[in-house]
Amino acid sequence: MDRKIGLALGSGGARSLSDIGVFLWLKENNVEISCVSGCSMGSIIGAYFCAGFTPEHLKKIALDIKWTDIIKYLRLSFSTRSIFNWSRISKFLNEDLGHKQIEDLNIPFACVAADINSGQEVVFKKGKVVTAISASSCVPGVFPPVKIMDRHLVDGELVNPVPVDVAFELGADLVIGINTCRSIHTEDLSSEPQENSFIKKMDDWLGEMLEKFPAPVADLYNKSPLPDFVRIDHRERKFYDVITDSLAIVSSRIMNLKRQFAGPHFMVRPGVGVYKNFDFDSAGEIIDLGYRAMDEVGFELLNFVKGK
Repeated sequence: MDRKIGLALGSGGARSLSDIGVFLWLKENNVEISCVSGCSMGSIIGAYFCAGFTPEHLKKIALDIKWTDIIKYLRLSFSTRSIFNWSRISKFLNEDLGHKQIEDLNIPFACVAADINSGQEVVFKKGKVVTAISASSCVPGVFPPVKIMDRHLVDGELVNPVPVDVAFELGADLVIGINTCRSIHTEDLSSEPQENSFIKKMDDWLGEMLEKFPAPVADLYNKSPLPDFVRIDHRERKFYDVITDSLAIVSSRIMNLKRQFAGPHFMVRPGVGVYKNFDFDSAGEIIDLGYRAMDEVGFELLNFVKGK
């Protein structure tokens, strides 16, 4: 009797595009995935895959993304709840997944979010796909919480960054985990962006947009020098650096704790730790790193899948 192989896709923003390289490698090596669990951006890519999007199609979508496309979907909220509004991203997701329910997907799927009021983990195994992956992906402070009944839900990275245990709950006998969380190593955090990278363009654009806020708000972003404790390598951290670096520390600690209780799983960590959440202009490189990471452990991974 063949054992069911589950795939747990971690949080990571643009780093999670490496999941596409993972899918390509699995397809080439005839590894059939029976179920998928996801967190944050991993939940979005996982949902698309479970809805029937091929790895090749997902790669084309990712490679077609331009930094101006991302800015188009990042609508400033002008509120105290978050920097950006999720509405345009939700509209984009609804174009492909809006009519789909989790329980009707081609492959069993689940994703995780965090209840910002109670701190509890919330696992979506049924209901509207877009609602679930939106809740799983809304980074607190960057996007507003998703309200479902009396709960306010945010990015699942706060409670379960690579939901291996959820894949077992879906019926997997073995689980392949893909850890695309940001690196917590000092030399990798908030490294200087390339002049033409998306994050640099985004940084400049956001600074200009925030100048429309009252002066104290704009000053917090890029006018006043920051204190030494939020500097690294002589570079000032912006608000998203502080948020994502903080999440990286939290997710690392959670991963260390959950590793003790997980069932039989094989964890793969693509070398994408230095990429930031908005580095979608590096899609080609990130996808290749996902494929390469799988190829480097291919022999061991195939033996794991075959039970050797």
